[in-house]
Amino acid sequence: MPVNAPSPSTRPPAAVFSAALGALALAACSFGTAAPPSCVTDSDCSSGTICFVDGCADPTRELAVEVTGSSLTGIFPQDFEVKELGASQDFFLPGPITIGGSFQLERTAGVDPTQRDIYDSEVLVRATGESVLLPGVTRSYQSRFAKTDRGTFSMGVGQGRYSVTALPTDPGVPPMTFTNVLAGLDAGGALNFAFASDQGVVKLSGRLLRKRLAGPPPTDLVVTQAEMELQAFDPATGEPLSQRGATSSGHAGATGDFILVMSPLARSLPVIEVVATPRSLDALVPTRRFALRPPFAANVTLELGDFGEVIPEVRGVVLGVEGEPLAGASVLFEGRVGGEGVFRSRLVETGPDGAFTVDLLPSDGTFTMTVFPAPGARSGVTQTQARVTSAPGAPPALTPQRLRCRERLLVRGTVLLADQSPAAMIRVRAVETSKSPTRPLPLEDVEVLTDSAGVYELRLDPGSWSLEFLPTGDLPQTSRLVTVSTIAASDGGTLDRQQLAPIVLPRGRRVTGVVTSNVANRGPTPLSNAQVRFFRVTRIENKPASVLLGTGVTNGIGVYTVILPTREAPRAQE
Repeated sequence: MPVNAPSPSTRPPAAVFSAALGALALAACSFGTAAPPSCVTDSDCSSGTICFVDGCADPTRELAVEVTGSSLTGIFPQDFEVKELGASQDFFLPGPITIGGSFQLERTAGVDPTQRDIYDSEVLVRATGESVLLPGVTRSYQSRFAKTDRGTFSMGVGQGRYSVTALPTDPGVPPMTFTNVLAGLDAGGALNFAFASDQGVVKLSGRLLRKRLAGPPPTDLVVTQAEMELQAFDPATGEPLSQRGATSSGHAGATGDFILVMSPLARSLPVIEVVATPRSLDALVPTRRFALRPPFAANVTLELGDFGEVIPEVRGVVLGVEGEPLAGASVLFEGRVGGEGVFRSRLVETGPDGAFTVDLLPSDGTFTMTVFPAPGARSGVTQTQARVTSAPGAPPALTPQRLRCRERLLVRGTVLLADQSPAAMIRVRAVETSKSPTRPLPLEDVEVLTDSAGVYELRLDPGSWSLEFLPTGDLPQTSRLVTVSTIAASDGGTLDRQQLAPIVLPRGRRVTGVVTSNVANRGPTPLSNAQVRFFRVTRIENKPASVLLGTGVTNGIGVYTVILPTREAPRAQE
């Protein structure tokens, strides 16, 4: 395969991905296996190394680059390994990376490649995965094929390893999934999806009810207030065994009847999971999971249980840290209700007086009430256990009716230039790195600018954060990991602020290069508006990780420039 004579330290994706899958995984994890020393500034590091988020390291080694063509080229991310950084790094993209294959339908109840028909009805193909060279860099693509050419398909993806699921629009045809699919210029074969025949599928039929009352005669209480859907999953892998199937629900005269058409795999699993969910996020009906074991009964009754009647217009008030009304905060309730289902309210916002109104179901105990103030505000994300009661002729009562938010921690630090002078007007962005398992939604990023003295102040909730320092001009970006937590004070209280060690921005090194492609089948052609991202591939907290060092975009002749960190001192004027 022709390439555009890359510099010796750059290996094109065709070479990288020609090895076996196991070798690729080993290569991806081979970066930075030794535990680096801890550091705060470059002065803590030995000659030739600088302080990265993971410790001291040589800024010219163990790098990887992601190159993405513009939306018009159809070239999704392709990855390059850079063993040693040069002043010029050129990249050649031979062409788009695709996942392709065919859609077929079994004629018999079994699996027989000689007894299949072409399947040319509509199919949605979804690929989710991760780069092989860049740990933690996720990639997701999907394409809908309304009409195929004799059952064949092809879709563009970025370089990586994927789980690929084909979901026919027809609910009577179960989905099919391939795992560990390696997508590269020289990797992977055809994905031939052979959907099960009508004789081979597993059909689960029955009724989804709110509750069945014992007779005589038995009475079925049907869900009429919301349209419900069912879907079957393999609980061990999370892979879908069926399409989303509608039930007779959400209207007067509904019966709750359903037929769920599942993959033949459902017969061989020790247990499957059927999830009942309301079609609308605003529905006042819980979600419930049912564990079923084969062989399945001819008619299955699934009961959501007695989750109670809607309690409308539950009112509460959110206060700030000083007891003032907190406007513009989002409030969410989540918890178990009668019948063992889980209910999540819609997200509501507080008004100027800090008040909110929300419709709830009776809780089976208490709800977890979570308040999300605006990013960077003094008031922080606050959770409490809340209970709602309702009596005839009286408005519903929420306990606590007024919730005072705790204060976010003040994180303060200074950004300096290499000569120890203040770095003013530097953008500092805090990104949450690990979501709390008890918090229903992730935290938003927080951004501030340093002042004339290089000082920045961030209001952050407790947790793990990455602080990204994003200068302009000839200075490279850098980052640090911090854990934000309350600190015990000597008087027995807590300190609500953290002073971080000064950050000294590393000197910048200008790296340029040309990105070319064969996308037009005219040989190496400059690729304009392509994005070039340089990463340091290492281990953080003993896990493979990728740290972004710099980004460049090619101009009209395919040339990019990126500023990367260096330990080199500036050259004296001649």
